[in-house]
Amino acid sequence: MATNQGQMYKCAICGNEVVVTSAGGGELVCCGQPMAATGEGYTCSK
Repeated sequence: MATNQGQMYKCAICGNEVVVTSAGGGELVCCGQPMAATGEGYTCSK
């Protein structure tokens, strides 16, 4: 799973949500399961 800056992910079990602030590789995991991409979040300005 590739992540993109600003992309949002949500845990289907506990409801935790994250917004990617620095794109990278790997897999986002919460409660032992991969998190699902839910759309775009805010735009980070660095």
